[in-house]
Amino acid sequence: MDIRAARESELVQVVELNCVAFNPGQHERYWQYLRGDNSYRLSQTRVVVVNDRVVSTLRVWERRIRVGASLVTMAGIGGVCTQPKYQGVGYASALMRQTIGYLKTRGYDLGVLFTIIPEEFYHRLGWISFPLKGFEIKCNSASRLESQSSWQIRAFNAKKDLDGVAKIHDIVNAQQSGSISRTRAYWDMEPSRIRGILPTVVIHQNGNIGGYLNYQIDGKCAEVREVGYYSDNPEVLDGLISHLLQVCVAEGIDEIKGIFSPQHAFVQCLIAECKGEITQTSDSSMMFYAVSLSTLLRRLVVKWESLIAAANGALPSLAVKLPTVNDQQVVLRYNGRDTIQVVESDSDAVNLEMSEEEFWQLLFGEIGWGQVKSDSLVSAEVSAFLDVLFPKRDVIFWYPDRY
Repeated sequence: MDIRAARESELVQVVELNCVAFNPGQHERYWQYLRGDNSYRLSQTRVVVVNDRVVSTLRVWERRIRVGASLVTMAGIGGVCTQPKYQGVGYASALMRQTIGYLKTRGYDLGVLFTIIPEEFYHRLGWISFPLKGFEIKCNSASRLESQSSWQIRAFNAKKDLDGVAKIHDIVNAQQSGSISRTRAYWDMEPSRIRGILPTVVIHQNGNIGGYLNYQIDGKCAEVREVGYYSDNPEVLDGLISHLLQVCVAEGIDEIKGIFSPQHAFVQCLIAECKGEITQTSDSSMMFYAVSLSTLLRRLVVKWESLIAAANGALPSLAVKLPTVNDQQVVLRYNGRDTIQVVESDSDAVNLEMSEEEFWQLLFGEIGWGQVKSDSLVSAEVSAFLDVLFPKRDVIFWYPDRY
């Protein structure tokens, strides 16, 4: 068994194996994942080779993801698969373990994957689930007259609209925990088009784009995959809602769903208009692995220090030992003068008792410190420090960014 980066001559086998595992006959699709992605390097295709045959493979996608309002380097793991007759031997597990070593040598901070198999396989390898909130809204009685606003809806046109859409995405998601940073090259590359990253419609006024909506119709359900708009104009949000509800009426849609926060203004407006039943859902396919916990946390220090500087009231010097994550232990040390250090140990550090699942939710903001502190025996000063660093946020990983 040889576990390593793929060789150019082995990519034909890699593509064929992806077709066998996921989408028969989709060779062009998987070649575009390699040839159409300008961030791709051959070393990002990892393989297990037995007797000159690729029996297992996966792909690493290099991205940047926001943790709170800070960007960290992310390795997206996708396309994990094994030849059917070699399954159950342990090749995929060995490949996943070896890939963590590769990620460390390449300087990634965080590993992210979306599993389509039971989570337990990845749990055994140290990956932790991060549930994403979603919603389902019944809209049998939804109806909406065409908006009389000067804002108009049209089908998305890449040549006319992509610059405006990309700009809105950047502005809307600049502080959005969980979102992926999209360069213009990211929008343009073929894998993004294959995954449906481009909007369905845009809303404009005199040619100026004020928002966009990405949705798909599947039978009697409309799935909202992403929404973006300038929040300072309520007519834009109203126009997007009007369009979606008109489509639902015309298509006989019974339900609208999405995998993003039910507290999002778009969803709240849908609830008000549909006057139907809403069910909050949870998608647990997203999983994390701390490749380098200390480096990951150091990326957050500048934002943390700005939060402390803006907070009311002085905090004393203190040290907090965070939970062990992927066999890594770190301490946050604060000097009482707006400066935080991330260190390996401190004999005076206060130990935080929480699970790895709670740690990731706290880090991204799915829960705030106020939701966990009742179970932790810490001083008022430490609790005040953690309240500042870990506020509650809505976490959104837009569906089209899944690789």
